[in-house]
Amino acid sequence: MKKRLGLAVLLVLLLPLAACKSDPGTVGQKVLADFGIGEHPEGYVSGADKVYQELDTVGKTEIKRMNALARNGEIKFEEDGLRGRYYKEVKVYESFYPLDARAAGHQAGQDRGFTGLIEYTYRMYRGAAKPTRAEAAAESASIATDTEGKETFRYQFGPGGVWNGAKGERSNR
Repeated sequence: MKKRLGLAVLLVLLLPLAACKSDPGTVGQKVLADFGIGEHPEGYVSGADKVYQELDTVGKTEIKRMNALARNGEIKFEEDGLRGRYYKEVKVYESFYPLDARAAGHQAGQDRGFTGLIEYTYRMYRGAAKPTRAEAAAESASIATDTEGKETFRYQFGPGGVWNGAKGERSNR
């Protein structure tokens, strides 16, 4: 009788331990990992990590688009005594650096997804000074100036971490 009672007590104590044990690939383990309680299985890549990897492709595409839009530049006037001269000024984006990728906030009416930040560096170029606006517009802006800067843009990604191709929004981070 004592032996059976001891076996029953041992069984009662070990049963909850056996019930809590689960394989690393089960739904329970994935939920615990998503909440930061459990460890991610080997080879796991989060949505934000996928988006961060995608930011390199987005940056290459967007730098081409922004430079194509800015190629006509802006015609500016430079005073020189009683006369003045016109010149073209163009912003040329030279490089980019992915900054961050994270899950988007849960706002009403907005699909869940991710946002990514990319910082672009640019340099201003100018054309030779010309007496008329039309001549300045026809001139190419090939003289590098000392004016450099950085701009940060925010991009939206879908729930699967796929970029929808939309242009970015200027961001202060």
